[in-house]
Amino acid sequence: MKRLAFHFHRIPVGITNCYLLCGEKIILIDGGAPGHVKDFMRGMARVGISPRDVDLVLLTHGHADHIGSLHQIQQITHARIAMHKSDCAWVESGLPELPPGVTLWGRTLIGLGRILYKPRILRCGVNYAFDAKLFSLMKQGFGIPAKVIHTPGHSSGSICVLLDTGEVFAGDMAMQAWFLRWKPGLPVLAEDINQVVQDWKQLIQLGAKRVYPAHGPDFPIEVIQEEILVWEKRYGGGRKPKA
Repeated sequence: MKRLAFHFHRIPVGITNCYLLCGEKIILIDGGAPGHVKDFMRGMARVGISPRDVDLVLLTHGHADHIGSLHQIQQITHARIAMHKSDCAWVESGLPELPPGVTLWGRTLIGLGRILYKPRILRCGVNYAFDAKLFSLMKQGFGIPAKVIHTPGHSSGSICVLLDTGEVFAGDMAMQAWFLRWKPGLPVLAEDINQVVQDWKQLIQLGAKRVYPAHGPDFPIEVIQEEILVWEKRYGGGRKPKA
């Protein structure tokens, strides 16, 4: 397949935005929500790329809505799977945990989720379990001008992908979807919201300009900067007390 200049596409798979990074090789970010592999196939057809051209599925983390269709996608694409080692057990067991709620609404969602959300997740092997804090996709031979950055706030194994041009594929490090929050901003679900804030400060220092979340449309980095200011004013630059 002849490769064009680097470009990317949003591929919605259920409630989750996956992203296709197309360089010398093709990377799919995340494996989508459970039961929506047909969404993946329709998205690939829409952008005119064969699923078999996907070289790697790079997971931002191991929660159910990011690995739910992973097994089927891997069978179709025969792509390798990579993620941070801290979340590997959820993928390899098919038993991902739910993240804690940060806000009242987040805690309500998780309470309901424990009762109502019982997806069947098929186990999947992870080919590359990395523990690096930062590495270049260009130097790894993918021909994609981006860095993979460990951002362990939403989950201990969460990562973000930051393009050299400033677009950041943030997984659940940010959210904008009606069922999560009405306006874009920091996540309502996270293992450590204090770490999320620190992770975003690092991403901003590294040049993040626009946020592409797993849930909802993209938005400018200024939204996150404003939320950090509010957070620091509320907590005096210290740590948010645990619920």
